[in-house]
Amino acid sequence: MKIIDTLRPEGGSKAEQWWQDQGFKKVYQEFRKGDASNDLKKIKDVRDVSEFFKLKGYQFGNWVTHEDRFNYLAALAVCLFDLNRVLRFKGNNLGLDKHLGVAFGARGKKGAKAHYEPWSHIINMTRYKEAHRFDEPYTKPTRFVISGGVGSFAHEYGHFLDYFFGSRVETTAKVYALSDGHSTDPTRIQYDKNKYPMRYLMESILEKAYWDSSKRSESAYVRRIKELLPDRYLDYFLSRNEIFARLFEQYISYKLKELKIKNVFLTKTKYHTAQYMLLSEIKTVVPLFDKLLIQMRKHF
Repeated sequence: MKIIDTLRPEGGSKAEQWWQDQGFKKVYQEFRKGDASNDLKKIKDVRDVSEFFKLKGYQFGNWVTHEDRFNYLAALAVCLFDLNRVLRFKGNNLGLDKHLGVAFGARGKKGAKAHYEPWSHIINMTRYKEAHRFDEPYTKPTRFVISGGVGSFAHEYGHFLDYFFGSRVETTAKVYALSDGHSTDPTRIQYDKNKYPMRYLMESILEKAYWDSSKRSESAYVRRIKELLPDRYLDYFLSRNEIFARLFEQYISYKLKELKIKNVFLTKTKYHTAQYMLLSEIKTVVPLFDKLLIQMRKHF
């Protein structure tokens, strides 16, 4: 595994002065509406984002410049502050005691703008596209915002919660992730809600996604996906872990909207709207996500 980059200027100069001395453009400000400077002041240096949020580290690909690295780290810091406004993990412990790592343009997966590795607990965000990849002459700040893995972090973090808590907290012999991973079986898995409260709530969330109120017929959400997509894509988009991750990112977006926050590094619509729940539908799962997070916060 590549050594994690932890570039530090000599002399202990402050982050703002370091930015100015290097002539770096603050592209990260394009990801979020509103002033995020108060959040960044809580971190002495953006390169300390791992320690502040208890991540196990960060990693960059060879084609990610120093300017890009600082922008991605600053954007990640702002993103994590916003994420924890919803999750409210104690001590900003979004890395769950240094189990989560984040990579930028370093561990690409063909066809994926971002992906999560369950075996390593690393989220990889694809680097932004170069200018020649576009028909229009977009500026670098625009390319940072509209391309690469931007908008995928909440989705991938949902995978992290699913696999981490399933494999390390509420473990069972047969089911690794809380969601049962890539399975497309919509049948509710029966768990004792006292022994496995997170798995029980996960099944309640998935039940809302797969079934209508009678719990005997497919939900309108599932029907929309089946009507939109060719059969070859259904195993992916109707898998339990992918449905959970999409609902989680919608939940985060919904909660941030209540706080009048929009952070496109954290979440933005990436698929056809049919692959997301309607507002009226997502409102039915919000209380279940609230309860799931209460259970998770008992451990972190």
